[in-house]
Amino acid sequence: MAKEKSRNIPIEKIHDLPGLEDSKQPDKAYGSLVSSILINGVKEPVILRSMENGEYQVVAGYRRKRAVELAKLQEIPALIYDMTEKEALEYRAKAEKDPKTPIPGKLVEEAAEEKAKADSAAKTEDKSGEKAAEPAPPAAGKEKKPAAKESKPKSAKPREEAPAGPAAVGPTGTVITKILDSRLNPPTAKDKKSLPVPGEGEAFSVILHPAFLKKAEINTFSVDREADDFKELYKSIERFGVKDPVLARVGKDGELEILSGQRRHLIAGELNYPVPTIIQQLDDDDAKILVADGNLHREHISTYDQARALRMKADSMKRKAGRRSKGDNGPKMDTDEILAKEMGMSTSKLNRLMKLSEATKCVCELVDEGTLAPSIAYNIAFLSPQLQDTVVDLIGVNVKVSNENTGRLKEVARTEKLDAGKVRDVLEGRYPPPKVVEKSKPVETVKVPAPPMAPTGIPKSPDIPEPPKPGTVVPFVPPAADRKTEPAPNTAAVKAAETQDKENSYVTKVILTGDRLRKYFPDVSMTPREIEDSVYDALEERRQRQERLKQKTEILKTKTESVK
Repeated sequence: MAKEKSRNIPIEKIHDLPGLEDSKQPDKAYGSLVSSILINGVKEPVILRSMENGEYQVVAGYRRKRAVELAKLQEIPALIYDMTEKEALEYRAKAEKDPKTPIPGKLVEEAAEEKAKADSAAKTEDKSGEKAAEPAPPAAGKEKKPAAKESKPKSAKPREEAPAGPAAVGPTGTVITKILDSRLNPPTAKDKKSLPVPGEGEAFSVILHPAFLKKAEINTFSVDREADDFKELYKSIERFGVKDPVLARVGKDGELEILSGQRRHLIAGELNYPVPTIIQQLDDDDAKILVADGNLHREHISTYDQARALRMKADSMKRKAGRRSKGDNGPKMDTDEILAKEMGMSTSKLNRLMKLSEATKCVCELVDEGTLAPSIAYNIAFLSPQLQDTVVDLIGVNVKVSNENTGRLKEVARTEKLDAGKVRDVLEGRYPPPKVVEKSKPVETVKVPAPPMAPTGIPKSPDIPEPPKPGTVVPFVPPAADRKTEPAPNTAAVKAAETQDKENSYVTKVILTGDRLRKYFPDVSMTPREIEDSVYDALEERRQRQERLKQKTEILKTKTESVK
């Protein structure tokens, strides 16, 4: 199986199987895979079914095929099998559950396929009454390959020879300047540092024992061995070997560190398979971009790793964009916009995701579990790691979090030092204290005090009696023309009322307000003092009128008595 050689097939000749569910995924879901293909090439050939009309259908590897289309590439490496459409559909359904499911049909090699196409064309011409065309001669300088023969089954013993094919070619866009001899024996410490170092613009290809390679220090991303894509890759390498080379550079200690292909190297080490490797001399920014892309292309990546990979790539792209070459006076490119377009998302979403690179792993795990919305995690990421862990602990005891209260917590944390108790108070709305809303001021009222006593230094007028004391009830006497003859008032009752009013006068309080007062003082520009003076004037006028009426009553009473 390891020697099965893929060949490049034009994308325009590849079609989907009927009822393919993968075709329903949006194009933006392929952003990271497109980026990886543009840098490293297609990592594993797709499986195609040969059709009668000379074209093909995708049996396995639809995501890679679609990503190649989005990357605007013309061809894709593929293994072609002769099988019916029914067999292809049955295999696809079984392979989703068990990747070990054997591929049905027979592997079709290039020479056999060309011969079958020529025979098919000849039969078609014979049926139409025309002379069969001669098979096309082989291309100049090439020998005609014999038809494929049945290969004898091989034992499951691990391979000792290096895998052929893509290992000697390198990723797309990488030009190999030198091919080194394979080194398949376990290396010593001296052997690890004995590999030649490529210069600027050079790339060396070599097949190495997995112990020659180690994880790069800048690669802080974990490998999820339980993920479906890791298990699928494991089965593929176990069956075909490491067909796509890893990319490495010479580290500061003189040993090779992997920049792209950490999972392939890990699996090859466990299976004791050789690792095809491309060695380049790259600066730290280029190295970080490759490390980030190697993680972003994964089908299933945690929020924690995705946020840190995006931040690493964005920062490296900005540094590279800031380093202008001599004579480059053009505008600086917007790296965030470029990266967002590459990932198939908006710039604002990209910035929110990159902010989560400052969130703790526990916060990101809650996002992956669906317990925490990304927008709430974005607010929490502004807090210190200790406060973030406090919030996670409070969520564990059913303290509710929302965009509103985490946003308030973010603002409070900027100006105050918080502890666990105060964090809980903020989340539950008890801190900071709510602002007191000032009530509207009541309408200004006018107090009318009792009339002041006459000054003692001023002599009284002989024709004006002394005014009644405060609280005294003065009966109203109508004019003579309107007055009816009535019996004299009960003087005892009047005196009793006067006595009671005098006893209560010290607690009497009169407030004139509302429409009743306003209708007497329609001029709203009057001051309280002016209103008070006007009230006193009215009371004085009323008192004088009552005195005049009293005098008239006494005169009339005297005349009546004299007539009798």
